[in-house]
Amino acid sequence: MKEFDTETFQTKFAIADTAVGIYEEHGESFTLKQVATKLEINVADIFEYFPNKQAILQYYYESLVYRYRLMLQDIEDFDDYLLAEKLSNFIFTTFDMLGEHEAFARKTFRPLIACSYTTTEFERQTEQLLNEFFTRDSRISMSSGLLLNTYFFKLIRKKYVALLRFWLRDESEDKEVSMELTDKYTAFIQEVMYNAAIDKGFDLAKFLYTNTNSILGDSFRSIRNLFPEIEIRD
Repeated sequence: MKEFDTETFQTKFAIADTAVGIYEEHGESFTLKQVATKLEINVADIFEYFPNKQAILQYYYESLVYRYRLMLQDIEDFDDYLLAEKLSNFIFTTFDMLGEHEAFARKTFRPLIACSYTTTEFERQTEQLLNEFFTRDSRISMSSGLLLNTYFFKLIRKKYVALLRFWLRDESEDKEVSMELTDKYTAFIQEVMYNAAIDKGFDLAKFLYTNTNSILGDSFRSIRNLFPEIEIRD
C-alpha cells in the first residue's frame, strides 16, 4: 500500500461524508455548491480533490477501508487474532460504518460498487486488506497456502461485497441473520485455511515413498510370523 496521507484523507472524507449526507436529503440533484457551503469552503477547493460528484460518492465507499486501517492502529494485538476474528471484525465494522448512512448505501451500493462495470478503488483496497489478513497468518496450512493467488483474493472480495449487499437488504431484527451468516462464513473460511489434513497426507505419502523397502520388508516378516506354515516362494 502506498504511503498514506492522513491529512489528505481527512479532507477528502469530510467532503465525501458531507456530500453523502446531502445526497440523503436531496438525492442525485445535490450540488457541489451545497457541499462547499456546508463545509465553509469554495467549490474550487473540492475540485482540487475530486473531478465530479460521482467520484465523491465513490470515495465514501473507498474511505471505509481507509477508516478501518486507521482503527487497526488502536488494536495492539490484532496480528494475533485468528483468521475468522480478523475477517469478522472487518465485516462487522463495515456494517457499522455503512449504518451511519444506510439510506445512501441502500440506494447507491449496487450501482456504484456491486454492479460497477470496472473494479472500483473500494474493491481494490478491500482485496489488498484481505490479502494481508491471509498472507500474514502463519497458521494457514501449507496446502491451503497454495490457494492464495489472484483468483482466490478476487473471490473472497466478491463474497465480502455480497455480504454487504445482503446486510443492506436484511430486514431481520437488528440484522441478526447477517450477523449469523458472517459468523458461519468466517468460521468456514478459517476451517478450510487452517486444516492441515492434506499436509499430513503429503507427509504420509512422502514417508511411504522413501521407506517402501523397509516397510514392505517388515510386512513380509510379520506375515511369516503370523502364518509360519505359508511358504512364500521366489
